[in-house]
Amino acid sequence: MIFPCELKRGGTVLLTAPSSPLVPDQPAEAIAEAVERMGFRVKIGASCTARPSASGYTVPPEIRAKDINQGFADPSIDAIWCVRGGEAAWQVLPYLDCACIAAHPKPFIGFSDITTLHLAIQQRCGLVTFHGPTANRVLDWGGDNFSWPSLLAAMDLGKRRCIRNPPGEPIKILRPGRACGLLTGGNLSLVTHTIGTPGQINACGKILFLEDVGEEVYALERMLNQLQRSGVLESAAGLVFGPFSNCPNHRCADYGPEELLRDLFGHWPGPVLYNVRSAHCRPMVTLPLGAMCTIDGNAGTMTCRCI
Repeated sequence: MIFPCELKRGGTVLLTAPSSPLVPDQPAEAIAEAVERMGFRVKIGASCTARPSASGYTVPPEIRAKDINQGFADPSIDAIWCVRGGEAAWQVLPYLDCACIAAHPKPFIGFSDITTLHLAIQQRCGLVTFHGPTANRVLDWGGDNFSWPSLLAAMDLGKRRCIRNPPGEPIKILRPGRACGLLTGGNLSLVTHTIGTPGQINACGKILFLEDVGEEVYALERMLNQLQRSGVLESAAGLVFGPFSNCPNHRCADYGPEELLRDLFGHWPGPVLYNVRSAHCRPMVTLPLGAMCTIDGNAGTMTCRCI
């Protein structure tokens, strides 16, 4: 796997919207100004300002893909930062220029629906990408002194770095043991949707990270069961779960996502960690997907390093 060069202050960031279009109260210009105040030059991709297609909920995928392809090809661009998640990043996949992306490695940042692109870029281009906050979060980072340093630390991994949660949020242990492998995964719904497609997630011998938001507990169980029956979970060396935000159980309020995970994975053969705060939560940990990762289910630690 190729680890991209560190994004340094003064570098140029391309803002792109490969999933849903921006909402009126988060215009591209405001996000760009906020990123510039952090010490970066900014280019706004056409996907951030183009009109949605006839369907009304996305910009044409050719425009969104062109942003990404040109962002990697343009030597003046130092990083590509997705402005938001949403839906329909899958539409971009046929238009990605994977040879170009692989030939010009640079940081690619985002989460949620961006999981689709993380998996494609890792598996088709051999590039480490960053499961971190989308650029629109810069607009309301007031008081968040954790998320930005965590993103910078992930992009400047060095030889080895321990993944740390925000203060007061322990990494929980669901199963003991120790495992090492490339880190992959992202949003559970998006990972599950790859099953049976040419871009199906490859978790064999890897550390699989999963998180989600707004799903009922029964839906989480259904998706995890699909990953198990398809062989994805069984092929992984270790499992790491983020928080499952706003995932209620309307039938039994006392049985939430953590109880579900303990029941499903209490006897899993490898180590299992829970509550790694790289998800739909604030503050947010950034994870370098595609980097070598070691999890210790005895100590409750997670460490990443360049290969």
